[in-house]
Amino acid sequence: MPSQPAAPALRLQPKFILGIFFSFISGHKRDFLSDARAALDRQKERVVYSGLNRIPSRGPFLVVMNHYTQPGLSVMWAALAVSAALPAAPVWLMTAAWTNRLPGWDALRERLTKKIFRRLAEMYGFITTPPMPPVDAELQERADSVRCLMAVLRHKSDTILCLAPEGRDFSGGVLGTPPPGTGRMVLQAAKYLQRVLPVGVYAQEGTLMVNFGAPFTLADTLPSDASDQEISARLMGSIAALLPAHLRGIYQLGKGKLH
Repeated sequence: MPSQPAAPALRLQPKFILGIFFSFISGHKRDFLSDARAALDRQKERVVYSGLNRIPSRGPFLVVMNHYTQPGLSVMWAALAVSAALPAAPVWLMTAAWTNRLPGWDALRERLTKKIFRRLAEMYGFITTPPMPPVDAELQERADSVRCLMAVLRHKSDTILCLAPEGRDFSGGVLGTPPPGTGRMVLQAAKYLQRVLPVGVYAQEGTLMVNFGAPFTLADTLPSDASDQEISARLMGSIAALLPAHLRGIYQLGKGKLH
């Protein structure tokens, strides 16, 4: 595998961070589309888009992206860059905490970030789901998250939902396998969102590349009795087709690629 490219020099401006902080403390609601565009405003030369003409002009639709991160580059930048290109503020399905499922310091970090992430989700109207990998103790919380998501989709007909099916970091930014249940959950959501818009995000020569693919409908590209694993593979294949070969992982042959 090639060595990882230099991370793009993306930094949040102090004024922007201060505004987020005050909203966080006060409980003031914020618009994520506006914030994403503001965050990227002074660093457009470090973010390069392709396929912008493939983005639907309005919702509803589902955006699926790879959970791309590398040393010096948080997955936050992938989420900001994708969101900034959308026609309206999206709803992100985000992790409820940052954890490696380890005792000690990691357990403390999980408790702290759970409080922080819950407040961020409230501020932007996002939906949290228990972190990966899944554990039995959080099955009810995970089910509650799915119910909350479906309620949002039923009551807001133009929703743009964004998620990274992998749900966590994988070494080298290479595509990983989504956890069990992801495919079924996405298929449920797709009944309301109809179209799926894949996007591949990766670093190249100090630049963050954001490559949008052609929208597709799951029902048109899968058998009616498709399994959870088959649905997940279809989603990941659509993302893999938008990434360099060395980042595709087990999806190297581009399963699910649209022709």
